[in-house]
Formats: sequence, structure tokens, C-alpha cells
Amino acid sequence: MMKTVFILGAGFSVEAGAPTQAAIIPEAFKQFRENKANFDKDRFAEFTSFINDQLNIPECRYSSIALEDIFTPLDRCLSESSQYRGISLDNIMKIRESVFYVVGRTIQLLLDKNHSKDYIDSFAKYLTEKSSMRAYNNYQEKDPVSVISANWDILLDNSIYKTILNTPHNAVVDYCCYISSLDKDDVTVKPGLEVLGGGGFNVKLLKLHGSLNWLQCPRCARLYTKFYEKEAINNFTTLTSCRHCDNNFEEEEGNHSLMANLIMPTFIKDLSNPQYKIIWQNAGIEISEAEEIVFIGYSLPSADFEMRQLLSRMTRKKAKIHVVGYSSNEEEKAGIVAHWESFFGAREVTFSFDGAKSYISSLTNES
Repeated sequence: MMKTVFILGAGFSVEAGAPTQAAIIPEAFKQFRENKANFDKDRFAEFTSFINDQLNIPECRYSSIALEDIFTPLDRCLSESSQYRGISLDNIMKIRESVFYVVGRTIQLLLDKNHSKDYIDSFAKYLTEKSSMRAYNNYQEKDPVSVISANWDILLDNSIYKTILNTPHNAVVDYCCYISSLDKDDVTVKPGLEVLGGGGFNVKLLKLHGSLNWLQCPRCARLYTKFYEKEAINNFTTLTSCRHCDNNFEEEEGNHSLMANLIMPTFIKDLSNPQYKIIWQNAGIEISEAEEIVFIGYSLPSADFEMRQLLSRMTRKKAKIHVVGYSSNEEEKAGIVAHWESFFGAREVTFSFDGAKSYISSLTNES
């Protein structure tokens, strides 16, 4: 049985209203101008002050700011315990949190608008149907599909979760790491291995840079999730303590506040987090098993060298590569083709340029 691994970038969710990475900063200022109440005013002011006073970028050039150029200097200073310009070491983390808040809040505002995501729902049903053949202890022989995502948004997560709830299946969204439910009594969140052992199946969704519905305990490193909720942003106003650590260390109950753990766009990504190590290891295994890899809305940027290294090291020589993007410009198409063929060499690389929605429509109609 042929195994297909889908690798998703920001372009996968654009037709459902999610911003591209390049659009986040301009959109943040646009959302703020439209309604200042969209953001915490102090955090937004700190974010703006950093761009103006420290990066020395005037308002007329906000649209050209790359997120890597914001996070990289801050992360480098944190890793080296060094000062950044006029910012003391004590305040670097505070400013970074404000930048993260603005980025996450902007994504949340855009996703909360009423955009059609029917194609993502269709993709979720396709993935769930394909994965269901792993049920009844068939998972060792049948493993037809998985998804690796570089996105934080939870559009696909929620669609898979909803699909599972609307069927009689014993199944879970499997992030392929150690995950717990944020709500103690929520039995719909379980580790994939537990469900497989009980005769059910898992729909594998490996999120390399984290997820807007994840929080992590800084003490035990457990990951918590809650579907339909962007807890990484909600956590700025409502703190939750790790119930396991509160139970294990009663004398310190309430002192284990969960934290967002998204990996931000930076040239020095820290992948030392034990949960991310597991996710990236499993992503490598998924890629190594794939006879076909389909990239949807992912541009294979030079800055994403961790992913490029993983693909270079783990992709089979005979694996088929299909790239799904959106372009109507012939010169641009030629550049995209040259970019991917240069990376994958002699492997078979094919292309679709009508966008994620069109590709998924064709995919689901064929199945």
C-alpha cells in the first residue's frame, strides 16, 4: 500500500482566511487601526516601540518587516544572556512575549472571521477515512497517510476532530507526542498509541512549530490541548496550572502555570524542547516511509534549514514529489519549478498551480 505524507505550509490555510507569514505584521497594524480594542494596548505599544525605537524601522516600511528579523536578535540575546541595544536582559523576554502576543492575536482575529473552510473539512474527512483502515489492530500493516504541518493555526486540527466526533469511530487526532487534555474530564484527547492498542486508529498530524491550542508545563514538560480553543493566546489573560504537578507537589499547588510553546520564525530555532524532539523524530520517520510527499502551500524557504535538512536526510530516492501552490504567472511558475527541482535532484517532481482548494477537491473526488 502506497504511503503519502502531506507537508503543509501557510499557503494551505490562506484560502480559509489565514495570513501568510509575510502578511502578519501588516495585518497587525491594519487590525489595530480598525479597532484598537482588538489588542491589549500595553503589549501592542511595547511591540510598536521595539520596531520603531530598537529596529529603527519607520511606519512606511512596516509591510516589509520579516518576522525572522524581529525574533532572531531577541532569541540570540536570550541564548547568549546579552543585552540588545537599549533593552536590558530582564526586559528582552517581556518584549518577545509582546511580539508573540501581537503575532498570535493577529492570526486569531483573522481566523475568527467567517471564511469558508469547506476544503479543509473535505481534507479532514479524506484523512480520517484513509486512516480508519488502521483500526482493529491493522496499524502495523496499514499506514497510508500522515500530515506534517509547519502552521500554528488549528483549522485542520478542528476539522479532523469534528469528523471523528461525528462518526462511530474510536479515533483521535494524534500529534505524535505526549499529549494531555486541558480539561480533566475530556476523554476525546488521548495518546495515539493508547487508542491503537484498544483497536481504534489515529489520524497523524505532526506540528513542527507548535499549535495555537497547545500549552506546556515548564516543570514536567507535559503538553495540554483543547480543540476549538486558541489557548496559546487565551493564556495571556487566563493562566492555568498543571494539574499533574499540582497533585504531585501539593505544597506548591498553583505554581505550575502552563505556557504557550510555539516555535517562532527565527534563524536560530530552539528544538531542544523534549516534546518537539519527539515530533521532529517522528516526522523524519514519516518522511522516510513515504512513497509520495505532497507539499501544499509550502515554499521550502532557505531560512527553514531544519526542515530542508530533514527532507534531504530522510526522503527516499524513489519518492514521488508533488508541489501544490498558487500562481498564474508563467515566469513565477518557472522559478518555483527550478527551486524545487534543484533541491530534489533526480526525483520525480510534479506541480499543481491552482491552490490548495482546487487540489484537495481533485484529491477527494478521486478517492
